[in-house]
Amino acid sequence: MSPARKITPLLAVLLMTLAPPALAQGMGGMDGGMGGGGMGGGGMGGDDMGGGGPPGGGGGARPPQPPKPIKRARFDKIVTDMFRDADTNRDGTVTLDELHALVEARRAVIIKERFAAIDADRNGSISMAEFSAWQSKMGSAATSDDAATGDRSGPIVEAVMPDVGEDRALARLIEPLSGTVIARANTNYDAGVSLEELLAYEGKLFDTADTDHDGYLSMEELRPKGKDGERMRGPGGPGPMGGPPPR
Repeated sequence: MSPARKITPLLAVLLMTLAPPALAQGMGGMDGGMGGGGMGGGGMGGDDMGGGGPPGGGGGARPPQPPKPIKRARFDKIVTDMFRDADTNRDGTVTLDELHALVEARRAVIIKERFAAIDADRNGSISMAEFSAWQSKMGSAATSDDAATGDRSGPIVEAVMPDVGEDRALARLIEPLSGTVIARANTNYDAGVSLEELLAYEGKLFDTADTDHDGYLSMEELRPKGKDGERMRGPGGPGPMGGPPPR
């Protein structure tokens, strides 16, 4: 037998020996590809599951958190600070004359600032050209009597305002210290209102809303009441009659 014929059977055996793993690898790759397709199908299943989740998902913005309860101590502190702002002579009483003097002083400061904003050449007088230039800067706001003052807060209030920041609930609860409030809160009818009288007057609304008398006003207690005396539901309440039940 020639050498070529002797080698041929040996090569055949080697090929037969190596073929199964190679074939298995090839099929494994196919299985892997099919498995990948299976995983892809799983991804589609994930989409189906995602479709059944709550609306607004997918990493969107978090829903707004409900406001924290208002503590009576915080309420009283804001009222106290408002009183101390008005009690300019620090005698423990705010009189009508004292309040009016404070308002007039603040008005004078604001008027001076507004005048300086128009008097471009700082000569102490306002020419027609300066006034026209200032009005032109105001744009469409110049047609409004309130906005034409240049102060976006509008007219000067005849009262001392409570410093409540952005808390709208507190702004509704605390009445600014005005001449009317001084007259109503002054229970002993002396020259003015004391801090104790003002706290008692302002606190009536807090006490009325604090139905469980725990010293806090919850979001539920702050809800306005309807004509029937029941508290009105805010956004997110139950739907109208006959509609689907709330989720």
